[in-house]
Amino acid sequence: MSALIAAGARAPDFTADASDGRRYSLRELLAESRVLLAFYPGNDTPG
Repeated sequence: MSALIAAGARAPDFTADASDGRRYSLRELLAESRVLLAFYPGNDTPG
């Protein structure tokens, strides 16, 4: 399990699959513009 990241800390580089089938990496997106990451712990989960 990864360690928690403190609020305001820089996010580590990661790659994620998008709904259009494309893969996006944080590093590539940051090269183009600023990025805001938002996570919704309960999104699309029961309860």
